[in-house]
Amino acid sequence: MSVHEEIREQQKKLKGQGFKAHLEYFWEYYKIHTLVAIFIIILLSMLIHDIRNNKPYGFYAEMLNAGMSSAEDTLEQGFAEYGQIDTSKYSCFIDTSASFDLSIISETTIATSQKIMANIAGGDLDILTANSDIFTYYANQQVFNDLRDILTAEQLAKYEDLFVYIDQSYIDYLNSEAYQTYVSTGEFDSSNKYAVMADAYNKNFTTPNTDPSKMENPVPVGIRLDGSAKLAESGAYTMTNTIPVAGVVVNTKRPELAVAFLEYLLN
Repeated sequence: MSVHEEIREQQKKLKGQGFKAHLEYFWEYYKIHTLVAIFIIILLSMLIHDIRNNKPYGFYAEMLNAGMSSAEDTLEQGFAEYGQIDTSKYSCFIDTSASFDLSIISETTIATSQKIMANIAGGDLDILTANSDIFTYYANQQVFNDLRDILTAEQLAKYEDLFVYIDQSYIDYLNSEAYQTYVSTGEFDSSNKYAVMADAYNKNFTTPNTDPSKMENPVPVGIRLDGSAKLAESGAYTMTNTIPVAGVVVNTKRPELAVAFLEYLLN
């Protein structure tokens, strides 16, 4: 059997097996390519940051699938002034160049994911913005703050109509032993609505319900930016026909600036 025939045979076996199985298959056949891509992206990111700034982060936002890398300068200059960031000492870095596609497990997808998680783990990232399905993917990994913990009562009332929610009960299921059993065996309790939701997402990328009125324990973690004049002015997300959603990263070192960035985009 040729390599191409073997790959086709493996793809047939993977049909309907979900994201994890496809990821394992991709890693088996393309691990070298992926490691090289990750290394190159991380190296380029470090070089770009060092060349452009050579300063510690004063603020760092990642805007996935913004579709307009040239928007960086407009947003960085505007927010540095708005947030009173001393750019002679600190960098204001707003990355609008990265792309991420859950439906295609490619070297770029994996490398971008690794970069984001590394920046979150290191406490460098303050804001993560993405189209709604990608945002939900990260929200279900609990990378965002509960907005009720970081916004004032006035801000909560002002932006409530723009909130994007996750169901804490669904998150609790994803953290349960039952879900771990499902991950390892593929078996789940079909009478458990959260198990059914997780299975549908893993196999078909069916986004879990985002209507707070239908959630047992809704938690606001994101704000829609589809009406942002600042994004429109910069060109970010204007060509993608998607609704961008922003969230404050759970371990940000600069929560006040993160909130200020949301206000900058929405005012």
